[in-house]
Amino acid sequence: IGKENDTDQARRLTRDEKAAKNMNIPYSVQFIITCSMEEFNDILNNKSLDNEQISLCRNIRRRGKNKIAAQTCRKRKIDQISELEEELGSVRSRKIHLLEEREKLMLDYMEWMVVLDKLERHILERLEMDKDKEWKLRVTCEGLVDVV
Repeated sequence: IGKENDTDQARRLTRDEKAAKNMNIPYSVQFIITCSMEEFNDILNNKSLDNEQISLCRNIRRRGKNKIAAQTCRKRKIDQISELEEELGSVRSRKIHLLEEREKLMLDYMEWMVVLDKLERHILERLEMDKDKEWKLRVTCEGLVDVV
């Protein structure tokens, strides 16, 4: 059982963790990635590390920082998509409302056109205008009605 746990644990190590372990780097991969620049420079200036170990530390940090940046970018993209989907739903809802309102206004307009046409015919009949001619009522800017 002890041997199986050792192998399971070794398999779970990342590529960088394995490399750091194999090269006897005295810092954890997580520390190398998340430490401040000042702390990282202290690691690089550590006299006990050779050039190969320093190079590995730089690569581990670069890959780790890139991984974090990629995760952040993906999260931001998902958030933006979510916001856009919400906005799209809102715009679609507004469009439906506007189309319904437009339809209602068109029906109102048609009803008023019928009423206006009947009123116009009624007025022209009362004025006993010549039925052979085409007469129309026109409302001026001042609110006066002319027969044309």
